[in-house]
Amino acid sequence: MNLRALLLLSALLPALPLSAQTEDAPPPQCAESLKTPLPAEATIIPAPSAWPECDSYKSYSGIGRKVDYSAAGHCAWRERLAQDAGLEPRYTVSSVFGGSAMLTVLYANGEGVKRDISLALRFACESGGAPAEIKYRMKSLLALQSASPAPDSKFDFCQDITSGFMMGFCAAYSSEIAEQKRTSAIDALTSGWPVGHRTAFARVLAAVKVYAEAHGRGEIDLSGTARAMSQIDAEDSLLDDFRAAIESFEKGDLPRAGHDDAGEADRRLNEVYRNTLADADKHKSDYGAVQPEGIRTAERAWLRYRDAFIYFARVHYPSVASDAWLALLARDRISVIDGSFCDMDAVEGPCAEAGDTWKPSPLP
Repeated sequence: MNLRALLLLSALLPALPLSAQTEDAPPPQCAESLKTPLPAEATIIPAPSAWPECDSYKSYSGIGRKVDYSAAGHCAWRERLAQDAGLEPRYTVSSVFGGSAMLTVLYANGEGVKRDISLALRFACESGGAPAEIKYRMKSLLALQSASPAPDSKFDFCQDITSGFMMGFCAAYSSEIAEQKRTSAIDALTSGWPVGHRTAFARVLAAVKVYAEAHGRGEIDLSGTARAMSQIDAEDSLLDDFRAAIESFEKGDLPRAGHDDAGEADRRLNEVYRNTLADADKHKSDYGAVQPEGIRTAERAWLRYRDAFIYFARVHYPSVASDAWLALLARDRISVIDGSFCDMDAVEGPCAEAGDTWKPSPLP
């Protein structure tokens, strides 16, 4: 995700400087924590003249590189100085989770540095955020002072979020990690395929990413401050389903359907699509409403994805008739459309009984 997700966040979040996400002063307990002396390494990092491009969060999480806590820490100190100088870019994962936020995590978990909860508390206060988030974050850190964390339990900067602002950024961060895992899994799965098969699949992969973006952008209720999270989660859900489907197909779980099945699925899809468009047009002036053009854009993207998949399937799964794939893909598109338009908090109408049904359903 990355650049596209960051553009999404900058478009959906209010145009305020990053420091303006706090509406009130930090909690009173920060006054003492901010007096905690800094370690020696804080004095030997040269002040940057621009925001450093080292991306501490990527070194910490192994995004596009190996996990390296020491590199994350060195980068975080530089980012912190840049934050102090007002050099951080607005609304990027790097600036939100870098600098003081990354140092909070490193010192809380003792990763690349000696564990020091007092320093972690200082950096948690420096990081800012909604007052409630700072309060809960400090409470979580204080709980670590008198207990040894379990080996599989680490302090996470997103564990105490309360604001829609941070929900969006936490979703963006998680999405980058999820994309890396998807890419690694697919690369491992396809590395032994013939060149022609990989070339055809690359077209499918490009098409499904465009479709996922169009789905998240145009077919999800984007009302409320957590709309960025909703869009990112919807895209990731669809892409995760795609990866799971390919893994299932490679294990031999292939579709079996005939011409009549494909025809019925196509008829049903057209019916659902028309009804959905009509309903969207009827409610297009509602707050956060899905717009008809967003549905049309996603449908066109899905058609390109479907056609790319059918071509790939003929190359890679020659024993399976195209009708079987057409039926499967049409049914999956129906499940996406049917599950996309219920508000997560719906209390009346057809969504009430279904509850949270806005995420797509798996392909197989």
